Amino acid sequence: MLQYYQELVYYVQRMVGDKDRAKDVIQEAYSRLLYVNKSSNIDNERAYLYKTSRNIVIDQSRKEKNSSETLYEEEEHSIPQEEQPHEQVVQSNQYEQMMKIVQSLPPKCQQAFILHVIEGYSRKEISSKMGISMAAVEKNILRASEKIKNKMNNY
Repeated sequence: MLQYYQELVYYVQRMVGDKDRAKDVIQEAYSRLLYVNKSSNIDNERAYLYKTSRNIVIDQSRKEKNSSETLYEEEEHSIPQEEQPHEQVVQSNQYEQMMKIVQSLPPKCQQAFILHVIEGYSRKEISSKMGISMAAVEKNILRASEKIKNKMNNY
């Protein structure tokens, strides 16, 4: 029975692409042969080993395929991180904290920040709306952003 071992290793290795995995498959095939051989007499042990090894490889690939399909389905049907309830609460709290900080800013910083970050106006549009230079708009947005960042880091 052991005379078939090397040729089985080569045969299974070609199917699975890994020598160690091939040896594991062959070990399983030999253990099945020994188990079956106790209860019935097998005429062609070599053919039995080849067929059993092939069946083991097929079974393993089916299990791997099923587990990878399951993982894929879970990923496809799970809620994205940003839409999970916990994340929504955290984002909502952060937004509320930020708006409290914005309300505590000096009026020009507050107005420039809201117009630029929240309402999406360009610096040029803010400059004409507020009647100040673009450099002043830039300074107000920068000061507001720094104060918000510093205060948010302290929370």
